[in-house]
Amino acid sequence: MSEYYQKLDQPHFDYQPTEVPGLGRTRFRGPVPDLTAPYFACIGAAQTFGRFTENPYPAALARALGLPALNLGIGGVGPRYWLQPELLAVVRRARLVVVQIMAGRSASNSLFDNSAGGDLKGRLRATGETMRFEQFLEQLVAQGDRGVLERVVAETRADYTASMHALGAALAPVPTVLLWFSHRRPEYQPDYRSAFGILQAFPQLLDRGVVDAIRPVFSAYVESVCAQGIPQPLWQSDAPLDGAERGPDGMLRNRYYPSPAMHEHAAAALLPVVRQLLQ
Repeated sequence: MSEYYQKLDQPHFDYQPTEVPGLGRTRFRGPVPDLTAPYFACIGAAQTFGRFTENPYPAALARALGLPALNLGIGGVGPRYWLQPELLAVVRRARLVVVQIMAGRSASNSLFDNSAGGDLKGRLRATGETMRFEQFLEQLVAQGDRGVLERVVAETRADYTASMHALGAALAPVPTVLLWFSHRRPEYQPDYRSAFGILQAFPQLLDRGVVDAIRPVFSAYVESVCAQGIPQPLWQSDAPLDGAERGPDGMLRNRYYPSPAMHEHAAAALLPVVRQLLQ
């Protein structure tokens, strides 16, 4: 995804896609620090990667701490992705790990299997058809069975919670900070009339109950809720762009990914907690 974002957003942003020693040919956002020296790691999705910003929260936090950051944010993934042994081997060498609360749509349930990659696409258990979780939910909404929808939401949240518990256990004894990074608070009531009403804004599908269930397996919890800078004007374009809206004036605007101001807010919220854990 690093190279995908770079291809879409150049020449306006340089994400410096770089291979990380020990992680094969997958490229992450650079610069990559010397992994034989002390560093902290940030794992998560596109919000941690920092699309549409030159200064994502891992970089801002690194400057404030005087400690290099390894930014392992990768678009579309969920907690199960980080249970791969080669990724854990690198992350466990960090002095501290910030774990972003990633989207709940990366999890599985009795009707939809997302266990293979823990990312945006899974398969219908009944037919084997591959699709995004949003498409799966849209089909269920169209069937009009509220009971099935409620069961699927509960099952998916339970599977997500189990994956986050496994991740927290796998990172021990490294100090960990669980990060809620969004322009909405965790509290919400699903509206079962639409897929978006069920999912809500990022991190999709997750509520305070899920947060409370996963907090105990991490060393600390930070909540960064901020919408400053959204919508974010990007650049003039003759064509739409994946991940941005194109207005009648031809200007692309970011309404989904955290704005630069939101990254500053997250770094400021993380700083005192991370400092305390590093002492």
